[in-house]
Amino acid sequence: LSFSQRYTKHSLSLSVCLSVSLSVCLSIYLSVCLLSLEQDFASQTLSLTWESHAALFDIEIFRTELEENVLNVTVRAAVDPVSGQRSWTWRSPVPLQCTSHSVQIRARQENTVSQWSPLQIVQGSDVPVKQQAQMYPQDKVVPVGGNLTFCCIVSEGGQFGSIEYKNRKMEVTRMSRRSFATSVTNLPQSGSSGTNIICLSPQEIITGAVVFVGYPPGDERLECETRDLQKAECRWRKGRDTGFWRTSLLTRYTLNGRRCVEANRNMKLCRFDRWENSWTLTAENELEAVQLNDSAHITERVRLFAPVNVSAVPQAWNSSLQWSWTFQAVQTLDLLCQVQLTSGGRSSSRNYTGVGLSAALLDGLRPDVEYSVSVRCASLRSFWRWGDWSAPYSLHTRMDCPEAPDVWVRMDSETAGQILWKPLSISDSHGALEAYEVYQKDGEQDGWTVLSLPPSISSFPVILSNSSSGDVMVAVAARNPVGLSRRSIVVVPEFRADSEQSVSELVGSGGDLELTWQPCPNASRGYLVEWVCTGCTGHCTVQWTKVPESNTSTVIQAASLEVGVRYTLSVFALSDEATALLQRHHGYGHELVPVQSVKSLNVWQSGENVLLSWEPVAISNRRGFIRGYTIYLNNASHLELVANVTDPALRSYTVKGLSLGSYKFTVKAYTSAGEGGGSTVAIKMESNSDMLVVQLLVSLVAMSFCLVVISIFCYKKREWVKKAFYPEIPGPKLAGNWTTPPAPLDIKPPTHSMVHIVESPEWDSSKKGLVPVPEEEEDDNGSVGENVEVDTDSDEPTLLRYYNQLVTDGSHSNYASDTSGSSTSSVDSAQTQVTYTGIQSPTSSHWAPSYGYRPQMQPVEGPEEPAAAFENEPQQESPSIAYRPQCSWQAESPGAENFSGSLGSPTSVTSSQFLIPETAEEDPEPSGTWFQNFLSGKF
Repeated sequence: LSFSQRYTKHSLSLSVCLSVSLSVCLSIYLSVCLLSLEQDFASQTLSLTWESHAALFDIEIFRTELEENVLNVTVRAAVDPVSGQRSWTWRSPVPLQCTSHSVQIRARQENTVSQWSPLQIVQGSDVPVKQQAQMYPQDKVVPVGGNLTFCCIVSEGGQFGSIEYKNRKMEVTRMSRRSFATSVTNLPQSGSSGTNIICLSPQEIITGAVVFVGYPPGDERLECETRDLQKAECRWRKGRDTGFWRTSLLTRYTLNGRRCVEANRNMKLCRFDRWENSWTLTAENELEAVQLNDSAHITERVRLFAPVNVSAVPQAWNSSLQWSWTFQAVQTLDLLCQVQLTSGGRSSSRNYTGVGLSAALLDGLRPDVEYSVSVRCASLRSFWRWGDWSAPYSLHTRMDCPEAPDVWVRMDSETAGQILWKPLSISDSHGALEAYEVYQKDGEQDGWTVLSLPPSISSFPVILSNSSSGDVMVAVAARNPVGLSRRSIVVVPEFRADSEQSVSELVGSGGDLELTWQPCPNASRGYLVEWVCTGCTGHCTVQWTKVPESNTSTVIQAASLEVGVRYTLSVFALSDEATALLQRHHGYGHELVPVQSVKSLNVWQSGENVLLSWEPVAISNRRGFIRGYTIYLNNASHLELVANVTDPALRSYTVKGLSLGSYKFTVKAYTSAGEGGGSTVAIKMESNSDMLVVQLLVSLVAMSFCLVVISIFCYKKREWVKKAFYPEIPGPKLAGNWTTPPAPLDIKPPTHSMVHIVESPEWDSSKKGLVPVPEEEEDDNGSVGENVEVDTDSDEPTLLRYYNQLVTDGSHSNYASDTSGSSTSSVDSAQTQVTYTGIQSPTSSHWAPSYGYRPQMQPVEGPEEPAAAFENEPQQESPSIAYRPQCSWQAESPGAENFSGSLGSPTSVTSSQFLIPETAEEDPEPSGTWFQNFLSGKF
């Protein structure tokens, strides 16, 4: 038969029951007799049972309708020693209801196998007799992170569309004609009602299923204890939430086999009427079961109930307390009881011990104070846990005399001050205060002056008279309905201003101020530290604290100091005879930046420098010790640091080297906390006219001074100056007869000047006298053209012509320059006249003045003709100055002897020396020679 024929035949013969019995046996050794094939839909398993002598078997499982092989495995099955049968179980990854399955088996011995057993079929829900649409599994419970396969069986004749999980279409696999399957992996935790998966046709929802995804129980730490030494209470801690909210899926608890009905989601508790030394708790849900264990003796796990009937009998400073118990077993137990006292929001605890303890004495209470009392107890020998607190009980202590007030005297001047005391608190007043009594005693006075003040007052002025002898003492006492407190006595301290005392700076750390001082042998009553706001006037808040004699330091807490406020701190030594000031400080608990900028910021220009000056910040606005000042130059968008003045005592600064323009400066004071606000001032740099005038005057004065010094020097050294710059030149002396033939005498002048000598020239009526003629204009015969032009701008030496003419009695010919005043001389019957005219310096383009020369012989008087002036020269008469020879001169040329020693001398036409005239004493001096006379020392 074919596979389909066998399937049809067996499908008609098998019933719906889950057990199938077979009686087919093979006679050979490898024969297999399949006895049963059972299916479990809850666990999705198939179980086979057979008989065979072989140990190894091949098993095949098919999806019947599509003849799809889903398993082909070889297994080794052991023989059950009782029944002699073999069995094997297979868990299907797909719900068995999704489709029908067929199973066959054969025996194997090495390479030899038996015949396959007949196919046995387990029907699914997709058989034709079940025509309705279905989906499997239904209400399945799986752990978080698990995988699950769903199948949808459409109705007979229906159409399949898709399967959706959380609105997401899943991939499906066809298992039969009507069955379709899909798998969901890594399932997340579901909600309280589970997660839906639905099967849809192209038009509508066909069917669906719900899956619950959660965790197994996570409970832990089981602990059992007794409250009354008889019954037991077991508690445990809930672990991770399972995520299941349906009642049937909640965790179920059993303790020592008994169901814990009290246990629920919120309270994990089980109670039993009898103590057992060993306990086992089982926590179980659909996924897993967890067991917890605990064991202990009853005396080791005592946690008592709260005491009842608490009462007290109060006194002023103590109170007796009683309570009782609700069970008798505690009477034989060693107890440790704790009493908690609460008053004014503050609590304190005290412990008491005893067997069956039920009373205690409360000491150290404060008079007239309301207390709340609670009691709890525990086992002393095997302490497990404290029992429950009793209900609070209120008790009120009785009143008593007040405590002595804390008193101090602050002197504002040498004769006036304030008596100060700290108001008593409720716990120190020991009852309702009625008054404060203030006492004062001056010097050696026997009695006290008493004044009663209402309890709302905490200060009173004290006035010292100038006639008071000795130290003045004051005292303060408090009164309530019970009586008067003891007096607090203080010797009035001597007034000491800050200027009379060395004051140091003190900076806090973390807001606290720490003070230390040297021990004082006179501090028999300890020390007192006072602090008050610096500069405070009027009603100032004065704070103080007293320090025992054995301590020489204290810390003022930040709570009693305001941030950014400057305090004056004083340390006093207290004794019965006097109150002495030991040291004084100025300090800040916590410094801040200055709240105010510098005051009166001014600016002045001083040349290229700018002087900035300011006034310091007021003490009340500093909020810290001023450590210096920063000076900024304001640019367009930022501040540029110019200087950091680290000396807080400086009140000015000079900014140097500024050019002309506008500037804006900002000055900021800073403390250790940072810079405060800045004051700004502007200035425009301009040229300083006053300084220019001053500089000009200074320059003129310096120049005048220099001229005066030079003039005085020249006057004192006039002889040296004259010799160095203007030496005297003696006039020429002629020895013997100085006669020459009347022929023209041409002499080559030196390089710096040329003199051309011409004999008997034909004079132009308009040009008389000697004329400078350039050398290159002479002809071969030594004559000069009539029209001779003089080049006065030429650098070449000028050739001067010399006319030597004999003077006879009948005719007089004398040529002289208009400006020189020519003189004549005669030797015997002849006269020789030499006129130097227009000697031009090589470096000058103007003519020097002409000087007439006459030989030092007896002159012959005769008529004189006025000399014609040179053309283009000013008409000026000059006195004739006679020359004397300086010394014996040597001839400069081989023909020098023909001139009787006159050549080379200062009077020679070839001389290179300027002829400096010597002024005759009888002749008047011209006005142009005053500087020469000054240099010569002649005034």
